[in-house]
Amino acid sequence: MIDPQEEAVAAQLRLIAGQLHAGTSDDEATEAALKHLELAAELLSSGERRLRWYEEGGGSRTRARNRHLSPWSGALNVASPPMSLELGELSDGRPAMLGRVRLDRLREGPPGNAHGGVVAGLFDEVMGAAQRLTGREGGVTVRLRVRYRRLTPLDTDLIFRAWIEDDRSRRVSVKAECVLADMESDRSGVTAQAEAIFLRVKR
Repeated sequence: MIDPQEEAVAAQLRLIAGQLHAGTSDDEATEAALKHLELAAELLSSGERRLRWYEEGGGSRTRARNRHLSPWSGALNVASPPMSLELGELSDGRPAMLGRVRLDRLREGPPGNAHGGVVAGLFDEVMGAAQRLTGREGGVTVRLRVRYRRLTPLDTDLIFRAWIEDDRSRRVSVKAECVLADMESDRSGVTAQAEAIFLRVKR
């Protein structure tokens, strides 16, 4: 379970990052803000070290249990947008993993639009999570191909949907697309498509 206060701290830090990116402040305000942040950093350093999913004991060590630390969907990771993940289905009824996200100016590439590398990273996240649909252990990315069909706008609700194309003993093939949420059922709302190969490896 995620501590609501820790999640709120992460949200505030994202807000600060956005404000720092969007504008400047006078020297007095900046100096005061820095002092508060230095104190916050000191206070947050007093707790115990947080274990990552592969460091946890027991038989249920899966990355999904530590998804809140992910750089793309982690509520406790200040670097993440973050993207929420949920199970869903395609229009034909096939199961899918859905990622919902709204990108701000921190992820900007072309003017007013998302950086292509950010789109690729979000694809990798939702497609990796889609391996859960196989009911088996997931693998690591060995190939990711993205086709950018149009620019992906900032400050717009987006849906990344991924589904299993093929599942073999060690190799999983996944496909995905990014679509504008208000055009979810319209093919013209698709901004990018991706296909990936994941390989199950022994740790």
